[in-house]
Amino acid sequence: MATSSNAQLISTIQQVEITSQVIMKITRHCHHELEKQLDPHVNGVLLGLINENKHVLEVTHCFPLMNSDTDEGMEINREYMLEMERSLRQVNIDYQQVGFYQSTYLNTHCDRNFLDSVFDYLEEMNEAIALIYG
Repeated sequence: MATSSNAQLISTIQQVEITSQVIMKITRHCHHELEKQLDPHVNGVLLGLINENKHVLEVTHCFPLMNSDTDEGMEINREYMLEMERSLRQVNIDYQQVGFYQSTYLNTHCDRNFLDSVFDYLEEMNEAIALIYG
């Protein structure tokens, strides 16, 4: 449930800025998986911060996640995310989750799993974004 300060923050975000490094990492991750002919649907976490003075959500870093529908795979992803956030915090890189990215194959991104992911992120952080790479 959103507090009044979160609701006020959401209404003040006017744009999203994504660094070129993030775009390159997402592109490399998606193309690497396609070259290996693994899963055409890849996903990962977007990290950054909210600049309240400029009303901007800044995406400054990202990292890939393993594709898995099993409970074990999801637990491995959770542990990996926590370890990555700890590591990034130690080297002074923005570690706040601001959303996720997902690739699409033949425009198949808007399915039940995608909508569930968006819903889960928005329940935890009202200012989360979803980035689709196609």
